[in-house]
Amino acid sequence: MFNQVVQSLLAGEFICQVTDHSGFSYLNDPKNHNEVNAYVGRIGLNLAVTRQGGAFFVAHNVDGGVDRKAAKEVFTEIKQSLRPLVSFLDMVMRVMQNDNLLVVGTPIEVNKLMGAIDANPSFRNDLQTLASQLKIQTDGTDRNRLEKVLRSFRDKGYLLLSNPEREIYQITGKIEFIQEVIEFLMEHDAIGDKEDETPSTQGALV
Repeated sequence: MFNQVVQSLLAGEFICQVTDHSGFSYLNDPKNHNEVNAYVGRIGLNLAVTRQGGAFFVAHNVDGGVDRKAAKEVFTEIKQSLRPLVSFLDMVMRVMQNDNLLVVGTPIEVNKLMGAIDANPSFRNDLQTLASQLKIQTDGTDRNRLEKVLRSFRDKGYLLLSNPEREIYQITGKIEFIQEVIEFLMEHDAIGDKEDETPSTQGALV
């Protein structure tokens, strides 16, 4: 399990109950947590966990030097990709009439989502705008557009296709990290322009 967990973390994956239940349980053991943290610490990383405890990931240490520079670059990249993610979550919450979407494991049913979009021109416009933000090329149908949007966020690690037959996705633990990033951005006007402006708690993603 140690090797599997470390390889997943170094690949930039978030380990949560949705993406890897066994790995998540493994890292919740203090002994295993310390062993993994010691291992990744040798290459300038640290094993971090979201504030709500829903996901583990590895982050650059930001004490200074090259690691601090790498952390800033990654954080800037995350900041630039937030707009389409926030647009997506806002659209899904309104379509599904569910304000509790930002919880690890929340299901997103494609057919239910598509039905609501078909019935509301405003939601269709939101979907088209979102596809444009993600630079998604489609055949012009809303169904194809929605499928590509969902696959995009699945590929980025925010969603997991937990039931391919019924087309049901689940929100992963990475959403908790993004919530913390958004909170940080709301408290800072300029990110990365000054030496003291990096995520203050645990660093930035690999």
